[in-house]
Amino acid sequence: MASDHWKTLFHRLGMGTENVLDVVRSRAREKLHPEVHLHVIAYRGLATRLSGGWQGSINGRVLRYKQPSLPGISTLWNNLQASYARFATDELEGVTVRGRVGAEQVESITDEEGYFRLDFNIRTSDEPGNTIPVELTLPGFTTIQIDGDPVINLPDPAARFAVISDIDDTLLVTNATSLRRMMRLTLLESATTRLAFDGVADFYQALHGTVNPFFYVSSSPWNLYEFLTDFMRLNHIVAGPMMLRDLGIDETKFIAGPHKEHKLEQIRAIIDLYPTLSFILCGDSGQDDPEIYTTIAEEYPDQIKTIYIRDVSDQWRSSAIQLLIQRLKEMDIDMLLTPDTQAAATHAIAQNYINKDSLPVIQQAVDDQKLEVQL
Repeated sequence: MASDHWKTLFHRLGMGTENVLDVVRSRAREKLHPEVHLHVIAYRGLATRLSGGWQGSINGRVLRYKQPSLPGISTLWNNLQASYARFATDELEGVTVRGRVGAEQVESITDEEGYFRLDFNIRTSDEPGNTIPVELTLPGFTTIQIDGDPVINLPDPAARFAVISDIDDTLLVTNATSLRRMMRLTLLESATTRLAFDGVADFYQALHGTVNPFFYVSSSPWNLYEFLTDFMRLNHIVAGPMMLRDLGIDETKFIAGPHKEHKLEQIRAIIDLYPTLSFILCGDSGQDDPEIYTTIAEEYPDQIKTIYIRDVSDQWRSSAIQLLIQRLKEMDIDMLLTPDTQAAATHAIAQNYINKDSLPVIQQAVDDQKLEVQL
């Protein structure tokens, strides 16, 4: 097809451009000295229980440090500058990253995009359900800025279930079905001005219940990690490991990689890591969450309890999702297409996922946002 021809041509041109940029950057990296200011962004890690300890891992990225825009000042210009800085990164390949948890020390080398992964066999007295800090250093470099979340989550054996949630248009208002509106929100808004959906923070806190772990799987790029963690902290949304995706122009990614395959792969990895846990899946109707979650439910019918889908689409899309709902109903798995958080919370109470005392707080948050929209 003609479109495939143009896509292939664009792909090759893009790869050539990225390769040229990589050569220029690599020459600059050869001039790195110990006093060069490097930036380590750590992504919250996760762990599984082993006899006598934990098997844990943490990922991250090493970049050349850039002075951030003025903190706490949300103007269109500052937000645009911050957005540009998130994507115009100078990744550092071949940098040694050293991580320490207690007496356990491991090392990793950053890849061509600056990413690293550290795996630990953890012997700790920390209680499950807590997080343990990871001390990160870059041997040979003295000026380092460490941001993100250099911690590993320890799952609590008292957990009744885990939650895997999408981010865009599930908890963060993104308008992903409209490219123009999505780009405006992404580029011109900040973590302090972006909106969370009504009641989602209280609903997630109720599902969490202090012991049930949360995981976030999104097609957003890793470049937005700090933005997303800031947004979640400001809106009191339960923290948890995020599985985002890489931007790039190569055979495996082509800008950002296949959306559906990325989410399926990451969700499978989480469920495989915790085979004794059951899961609640939260998403939205805007893209492929209903289809992705249906596939997961069919692959793991004994571990998927319920699927909540926020309805952000038109009637045609809703009708298509109803077919998936009926398909899963035959497997005794509930998929709910909900107009708001209150509807999901009402079902969660009936299933004993959350305490009924949570509903008035969630309902009030929904009503407050509806009132703000009317005003």
